[in-house]
Amino acid sequence: MENRTANQADVLNRVIRTVILIIVSLMLSVLSVSFAVHHMRLQFEEEFKSIADTKCESVSDVVRRTLDGDEIAANPQDAAVKYNEVLSLMLSDTSTKSYTSESYGLFYYSDGHLSILMNQGPDAPETFEVASRDISEWLNADNLPTTVEGKNSESVLVPVADSTGRCVAVFEYKCNFNGLKAMGDSFEGRILKCVIIAVAVGIFVYIVQLLIPKFIHRSGSGMGRKL
Repeated sequence: MENRTANQADVLNRVIRTVILIIVSLMLSVLSVSFAVHHMRLQFEEEFKSIADTKCESVSDVVRRTLDGDEIAANPQDAAVKYNEVLSLMLSDTSTKSYTSESYGLFYYSDGHLSILMNQGPDAPETFEVASRDISEWLNADNLPTTVEGKNSESVLVPVADSTGRCVAVFEYKCNFNGLKAMGDSFEGRILKCVIIAVAVGIFVYIVQLLIPKFIHRSGSGMGRKL
């Protein structure tokens, strides 16, 4: 009786240790892989966004040389029609697949107020950073471009001045990183699923290799008693 109780206690201790080992192994595997994958994802996104920064800077330089402040101040509507055609050709997206979406808009500035002249891309005018931020955040004495970080997006605001140096319009080029975020989430999810499946298979194999010797031992004992 005492031997049976001792054997049961020993089996229970083994089961508890095995369960604890399985849980700890699963947690460590998931956490370590999750940390490594997330770190790689952040590095990739930083490099990707640095390329987007270069593109935004190039666009802002081109726009500053293209837009004529005197022309916009003289006739905003006619200037909007003209520059809509010009910018559509200059800033057309020729890529077949991209993890970003680009939008741009030209806003007329007069007496401290902004009004939309034209916009292209999936973002509506009211979602542009220039529409939701104080004018003092992008308007400066030298009319220099300003980079603004939004929620999962980046915008370059380019003040357009006339020949007197007075700001008459502002151009915004907005780069949205929703596609990049979705790709990263999907990648991390697939990796974690693979890790969980691999750990589950390892646990199953471990349990099987523990049970097979016992099954063989019991089968052998039964055959011995029959003989």
